[in-house]
Amino acid sequence: MNSIKLYKTIYFTGVVFIFVGGYRLFKNLEYGVFLFSAGMVMYSAVQLKLLFHYKLVDWTIFEYLKATVNLVFLLAVILLVAFGLKQWYYPFILGLLLDFFANILKRISKS
Repeated sequence: MNSIKLYKTIYFTGVVFIFVGGYRLFKNLEYGVFLFSAGMVMYSAVQLKLLFHYKLVDWTIFEYLKATVNLVFLLAVILLVAFGLKQWYYPFILGLLLDFFANILKRISKS
């Protein structure tokens, strides 16, 4: 039970870093790239860790989409930090769209 609390803490800290870093990145302030990147890595790492807790055989399309979303987010971080490319937001926006449709798909399959 404590590990779930730890994962939740890391996950929500990542979300906060994404918003703060995104704002700082948008306003061209210092450390925006690093806060945003750290948040994306924390967010994606927790989701991937929890996804890989289950066997790949038991995954549905939702789990595959969520794994793809997190890998695309990590690609955006690599493009932003490692290569310094301005096109990092293309995989980021693609990941957001995939995440949106994956959540809709999950809600549809529940009903």
